[in-house]
Amino acid sequence: MKKILIILLPVLFIFSCQNSDSSTAEAKVEVKEAPMEPVRIAGTIENALDEVVSLYGGDVKVETPHTDGKFELNLELNKPTFLTFKHGSERSEIYLEPGDDITLTLNPEQFDETLKLAGKGAEESNYLLAKYLLNEKYSEKIKENFSLEVPVFEAKMEEIKTAHVDHFAQYQKDHSGMNKDFIDNENGSIVYEWANNKLNYKGYYEYFTKKDAADVDLSFMDKIDLNNETHFESNGLYKQMISTYLNTLGGDAGKGTESLKAIFDVADSKISSNVVKGGLLFNILTDHLNWQDATGVDVYVEKFNKMSTNEKDKEKLAATYTTASSLMKGKPAPTFNYKNTSGEEVPLESLKGKSVYVDVWATWCGPCKREIPSLKELEKTYHGNDDIVFMSVSIDKMKDKEKWLNMVEEKELSGVQLMADNDWKSSICEDYAIRGIPRFILIDKDGNILDKNAPRPSSSEIKEVLADLAKPGMTSMK
Repeated sequence: MKKILIILLPVLFIFSCQNSDSSTAEAKVEVKEAPMEPVRIAGTIENALDEVVSLYGGDVKVETPHTDGKFELNLELNKPTFLTFKHGSERSEIYLEPGDDITLTLNPEQFDETLKLAGKGAEESNYLLAKYLLNEKYSEKIKENFSLEVPVFEAKMEEIKTAHVDHFAQYQKDHSGMNKDFIDNENGSIVYEWANNKLNYKGYYEYFTKKDAADVDLSFMDKIDLNNETHFESNGLYKQMISTYLNTLGGDAGKGTESLKAIFDVADSKISSNVVKGGLLFNILTDHLNWQDATGVDVYVEKFNKMSTNEKDKEKLAATYTTASSLMKGKPAPTFNYKNTSGEEVPLESLKGKSVYVDVWATWCGPCKREIPSLKELEKTYHGNDDIVFMSVSIDKMKDKEKWLNMVEEKELSGVQLMADNDWKSSICEDYAIRGIPRFILIDKDGNILDKNAPRPSSSEIKEVLADLAKPGMTSMK
């Protein structure tokens, strides 16, 4: 169970690799904390893959070695919590409550089929395992399902939702005494998964088919409570659904601040809870500032500050806005100096006088590698042109340097090939607020930023941009 089902993820995550260590903040509901209580998981692993097992999520991170496959994980919780159990490269979501005492058995060679829990508090986690197996047959057909035309797609989503409703109802009959909050949360999750898939249809359809998608009627969202503070606190799918909904409606209004205005207007008209509204707008503003130009966003930062009572979010947003403001079009591009495949340092400022198209990538990133053929075609088009430099900066870990060198050679990658010095914590990631890759950056001949999140090589837009930059005297985009 090494991957979360792709069918549950927003479209962005198909297109990019995220920094799993990123501290991108999410708003939290302020609640009075209950006392901590112990939780114990005693396990047996047959055919162990690694020396340790771990449990993590939120503020929890527990790791312990096993001895001949035997281990014991001990932690403290003060509320029911969804966590991730990990061994080797395999992982699974489990649900724990204060006071739980669980035994776990596992054979990693058949992870999904053999992971079993027993004891106090095991029923909910075993349901999540069974749900994953049910979902597998649908996730295997994601491309097929999201390539369907709207009426057939909607019928398929109803079929999947009904299968999950029936499965959960039967599980509750067979396992009495399940946590009522878990039941409420899971009933919500089934609906939120269904809604998320419908909201994401357009992006998935166009990605898989390379054709324009018809619109899905979004009136189904009128029947979903957008002010459920409990689910906003505890259910990631709920948060994702409302965020996608607001972004979808805002995207229809245009780009940049036009989109933000629409999102704020929709949030004001449809969400009355300041906890939900503030948390969502904080995340949306943070994402906008990380990925798009900050021009005109000060108005919406000010609106957020007047509406929100969460002082920590205000502080974090202020810091994000400061960074984004330094990366606006026309600002000096933060410099960096990394070594090429020959071990020679190549400072960014040494390329002044040329426009620089920077690709931030890694050998382990699938979406990055999918851009390579298009990037090579662009480089071929402008080979020998003195106006444009193609630069690729790998953020692989230093221990994988040979892997990077081998890929540069095997893929016959041209242009300026560099390797950053500290993967996600390298200055290029810190200074350019890079939270996901591939990330493309355009820098003009004077060393100023043209676009901190430039179009990808596979897009049609970049061809027009580079054609303009190659013209004599061109130093900025239209």
